[in-house]
Amino acid sequence: TMVNLRFVIAILPVAVPAAVTVAASGSSSSSSPEALRTLTRLCKGCFEEPVEVDYFSSFGVGREPPRVKWSDLEDGGKADFRKLADAGKVLIIEDATSGMALDGWTCSKMAEEFPDGKMRREYDWVKNPQDRNLQTMGSLSWMGEKIEGEDARDRLDQDAFAPRYAPFYWGVREYGNGQVGSKAVVNKLRKLVESSVPTFMDPKNGASLFENAEFWLGTNQTGARAHMDSHCIATLSFVLSGERRWRIGPVPRMPKGGGRSKNDDVFFDDGVAYALKWKPMFEFTLKQGEAVLFPPGWIHETLNTHVDCTVALTTQFDIPKPVKYYRTFYQRLRRVGDLNPCWKSMKSWASLGGVKTDKQMPATDKAATAKATEIYESRKGSLSPQEISFHDINEDGTVNADEFAANFRSWVATEAAIRQEKATRKLKPDMDLTPPGEKTAPREDL
Repeated sequence: TMVNLRFVIAILPVAVPAAVTVAASGSSSSSSPEALRTLTRLCKGCFEEPVEVDYFSSFGVGREPPRVKWSDLEDGGKADFRKLADAGKVLIIEDATSGMALDGWTCSKMAEEFPDGKMRREYDWVKNPQDRNLQTMGSLSWMGEKIEGEDARDRLDQDAFAPRYAPFYWGVREYGNGQVGSKAVVNKLRKLVESSVPTFMDPKNGASLFENAEFWLGTNQTGARAHMDSHCIATLSFVLSGERRWRIGPVPRMPKGGGRSKNDDVFFDDGVAYALKWKPMFEFTLKQGEAVLFPPGWIHETLNTHVDCTVALTTQFDIPKPVKYYRTFYQRLRRVGDLNPCWKSMKSWASLGGVKTDKQMPATDKAATAKATEIYESRKGSLSPQEISFHDINEDGTVNADEFAANFRSWVATEAAIRQEKATRKLKPDMDLTPPGEKTAPREDL
């Protein structure tokens, strides 16, 4: 169902993570009547988190996210896309590949253009324990192969919808190791991807789209199992040809006492989401030419559903960075180790670079206010776009001293509460999506 994009845009400013909304004049006011429902805070004074089904415009767990057609919008939707990506929204984009150099490329076309390209079958740990790219793209037999991935039966026992058969992965992002193909192959790919920046995106994203590019290919019923990536920027996944079913859901809630990851620990590795009885927020199918946008940390699973071979391009982009998303769901994103590569940037945006180590953290609310004043005055009103996005609570495009101080105090309190959590490899996330006061999460089956 096509959703009014202006509705999605309109609800963005009301997801306020701090304890108060700070007016432009610097005075405090309570949240608006339209404010999203919130979850229990990690501590008094900590950042609030909105209820997921409210924030992500879900019309019932198990349905598809908002669906938009950018060509119908002014300026091709560039301004709207920037705002939605910054906030970490999830969207289906109907005309995503229009005008792209790779639009409509099939498995046969990929093999024809890159016969010497080398990819690998996923979940092939016994035969290929080092994940080497052993499959030559020009050898056409792979297009119809259905081979079970390792541990496929275990995954199906955990979740009957898990993909049984393994897809092929061409990780162009790994070109530096020399395994994806020759320099000629890499240079040709670079030109194709960099000239495939969608019309609704900032054209300067060409380089990041290539540097993060992955092609996922395979016949009917092949797919990627539920997992969480460690990317710190938003993802766009295009169906160049064929059809792909998606199941996707947010970083799980991290309640008080649920622990925090040790640095560099990956928690949501293969099979973990299924073992924890993961229930995706969104379930939908993308057809040729469509794409899905989603923020860092979202657990996702795919299944190729076209009768023939499907080609998908999944990549990330630098502009804009999803800074408002990091602020809105700060405490859970800071506790799941899969997102450890993002923590340094999160803390830098929150402190305007003024708190380098835990020892420099203010110990009291009064000290936090004083530190905020010191930091803000030292910057003399010069903030980066990312810092403005993190602290612009009232959405007026600027950050005044009181606004920063209110947000900074909430950040200091949140970091203190996170440090109180036990560092462990065995997190206890809450996989539920039920809003407070309801017995079950709203669901409408596809």
